[in-house]
Amino acid sequence: MSVVSIMAAILEEELRERGIRGLTKLDRETIVHSMIERTAELETDIKHRHSGSHLDDQN
Repeated sequence: MSVVSIMAAILEEELRERGIRGLTKLDRETIVHSMIERTAELETDIKHRHSGSHLDDQN
């Protein structure tokens, strides 16, 4: 079982506990993929901002 499949199963459980139903397995896996991509993009952005502010501090 892939990490995405595991995370999709966890997402399904979380949604079900909150009364949200009707998403397919593909929907959940797509959401998980999107969350992973967005997290990676955010991490990159934070690193760039941090390195940029670090360079500003040196000047």
